[in-house]
Amino acid sequence: MNKARVQRLLIALTVFLVAIQIFQPARTNPPAVASRALIAHVQVPEDVYSALLRACGDCHSNRTRWPWYSRIAPLSWVMTDDVNQGRRNMNLEDWEAQESPKKANERLIDICKEVRERGMPPFSYRLLHADLRLNPREIDSLCVWSQSFRGETAAP
Repeated sequence: MNKARVQRLLIALTVFLVAIQIFQPARTNPPAVASRALIAHVQVPEDVYSALLRACGDCHSNRTRWPWYSRIAPLSWVMTDDVNQGRRNMNLEDWEAQESPKKANERLIDICKEVRERGMPPFSYRLLHADLRLNPREIDSLCVWSQSFRGETAAP
């Protein structure tokens, strides 16, 4: 490639990256209704709920902290999609949105597996938020609580 072609390519790439900034997704934090929250439906020890909100709340609650880089496309698109998908899957502040008591119970039981096997939070999130990682004691507490739902039906 010659120098002029590389320059044109870099200019085109820059124009493209600037142009896509116009298309920003809605970064929302819907109001929380206390009666719809997990803790209104299921007994959750304070330390467990605190760890859940700290480590999982950015994607699984209405308390998402949107860092500066969440405003830069195309990263903004990915992050907003991750948060929306996380909230649809399990929202700690909208527990009533669970599709059924059986599904809600399965989600509670799965919390242990997800944190033990490092499925949640996702690697990319852990990479950027090392300070929010769950420590072994928190994981143990989450698992004891989570596994207490085996054989039960947790009502949404």
